[in-house]
Amino acid sequence: MTEPFDPSISSSDYLALARKRHQAGTSRLNEELAWMLDDEAYDCGLNKEHVAILIDPPNWSSVVRDESRKPRGFLHARINQKGNAEINWARGDLEILYDEDFLARYAAAARSAYSVPWRGLGELMWWRGYELLVSNVTIHKSPAAAALLYAHAARLKELASFLGKHMTLVGAMAPDFTYEDGEVAAADLAPTISSDRLQEMIQERGRRTTVRLREAVERMVPKNDPE
Repeated sequence: MTEPFDPSISSSDYLALARKRHQAGTSRLNEELAWMLDDEAYDCGLNKEHVAILIDPPNWSSVVRDESRKPRGFLHARINQKGNAEINWARGDLEILYDEDFLARYAAAARSAYSVPWRGLGELMWWRGYELLVSNVTIHKSPAAAALLYAHAARLKELASFLGKHMTLVGAMAPDFTYEDGEVAAADLAPTISSDRLQEMIQERGRRTTVRLREAVERMVPKNDPE
């Protein structure tokens, strides 16, 4: 039986538990995952440099600074075709983005998948082998894999809490665990806010985009143009 995820346990404690179980030899991980436990500095794929850039006021728009407020953001999460999970504030299927709260060049770079070598500037975490890790938990029933999976969920929760102190985090996505007979049956990435609120933000994003495109066109067309 696998214990349910406990949000009060830190990611570092879950990593320590995963290492203990793995080293005991009774619940060893797939070799493609074991490197995470062999690396003592592993921090669940967190990119601290990209996080620091996001919360740095010089990268925020003049409107945000003039209004003495914090920029808004949403933590997207998706699993790519290779089975890795990407945590990003500027790119995601939901397209919840407040790019007007950031410098145009920074927002544009953050939306790019390869704005910096090998990674995108908007990517804050990258979970290599996420689908493989989940299958080790749900199919192979590995307690070590379960602790490692929980470590990633806890680290994402810690990231959201940290960002919430430096910006207005309007929502996020996180692993949503489903249990059957005391075991983890699924770990889907799901929004942490209600579906109604999620739809409101998606629609709001569409309206803001329409207004900004209209304003851009108006600036391009001379005022004395009869057309």
